[in-house]
Amino acid sequence: MANIAFFQNRLGRTDGVSLEVDKWRVILEGMGHTVYYCSGNDDVLGNYVIPELYALHPVTWKILRNGTVKFEDYASEAELERDIYEHADCIEKKLLAFIEKQRIDVLVPNNLCSGGYQPAAGIAFHRVIRKTGLPTIIHSHDFYHEDSGEVCATCQTVESIYERYFPTKLPNVQHVVINRISQADLKRRKNLDAMVVPNVFDFDQDPWTEDEYNRDFRRAFGMSENDLLFLQATRILDRKGIEMAIDTIAGIQDPGRRKELNGVTTAVGGTVGPESRIVLLCAGIVENIGISGSYWDYLKQKADGLGVDLRHVGDRVRHSRATDHAGAKVYSLWDSYVQADFVTYPSYWEGWGNQFVEAVFAKLPVLVYEYPVWTSDLREHGFQVVSLGSDLAGRDANGLVRVDRQTVDRCADEIVSVLRDSGRKQKMVEHNYAVASSSFSMRNLQEHIKELIAGTGL
Repeated sequence: MANIAFFQNRLGRTDGVSLEVDKWRVILEGMGHTVYYCSGNDDVLGNYVIPELYALHPVTWKILRNGTVKFEDYASEAELERDIYEHADCIEKKLLAFIEKQRIDVLVPNNLCSGGYQPAAGIAFHRVIRKTGLPTIIHSHDFYHEDSGEVCATCQTVESIYERYFPTKLPNVQHVVINRISQADLKRRKNLDAMVVPNVFDFDQDPWTEDEYNRDFRRAFGMSENDLLFLQATRILDRKGIEMAIDTIAGIQDPGRRKELNGVTTAVGGTVGPESRIVLLCAGIVENIGISGSYWDYLKQKADGLGVDLRHVGDRVRHSRATDHAGAKVYSLWDSYVQADFVTYPSYWEGWGNQFVEAVFAKLPVLVYEYPVWTSDLREHGFQVVSLGSDLAGRDANGLVRVDRQTVDRCADEIVSVLRDSGRKQKMVEHNYAVASSSFSMRNLQEHIKELIAGTGL
């Protein structure tokens, strides 16, 4: 059996990469392997911490902002290049120390060699993989060159680092991507073959239900059982398109549609009435590494202007249940699904669709914007959703995207119809559950992992 190490800038959170690493860990440990975590955050029990891997480490953050957003803190490219390579030296030494200490047999970097946020880490991993000769599975959830617009090299120095090191090209490396678009792009751009391993979910676990711990979830955030809760479970980041959820909920609040919702039974057994609120609850963390860095502020401005009740609870919804530093109860992401009536998933770019599959497991109806990977990898499975379509109509002055008014009105009408018709809603969510459990379960993932481990030669 092997000692297998997963690496990422952070682990143990509610983002898709962290959640997927946890699933891989379950399967690998079930096969008898020992799994280690190594990342930059120090708030996960048992995690080996290399602070420089974390995006918010001061030097890492400076490099990230200047190399991928706006070049403004260096007098020249040479200064930035010096910082990147000195940072890579530091990360390399700490990676080698960790590998030696834990006698690691297989390396599994996640996004550190592909996403583009960490030029120094990409260099460091290339050196480590080459020097140690260890079998490596580079798991790329995102790439710097994707159309998400998140990462854009600001200078030739960073561009050349991406070209050379992202991802690592070495004979002891197997490449894994999470969708067909990435697979084709990797072959075209880098002449590298990759296995597509879709993100999955544990459909064999017990269903999430209301219990003593999460029963006060709504009350903790100022909501009643009679309010309608629309859940946005993703991180808060530009490409998540949350502004389209705000537009749709504003449409639902049109007096005619709003009146039709009276009498609807909520997820927790309440009844919608004239005094009920419609809340868009954002349960993910607010990211400051996106294009604007001001995305949440722009969302709040938009919601205020349209009279939409937008709330962020990501500081008290995390990977698992806990207590925060002030002694307040922290809920798991799964607790938020138990309390929700509808899930919004309006991302215009996703590497896969973790929160969509989570909503399917929770047997909740979903509002979806048909982002490219939805079209290439998910739509063919026949999921039943309320669709915002696949055509953006433009952006406002703050860069927030929109679809046309007719699409918003159609989606608002359909959501009201689904909520009013419990039979239709039940058929929709049961159909989606059957589809996803057949194609995107842990059993599917296990077969892929077995093949990858066999490819390491261990």
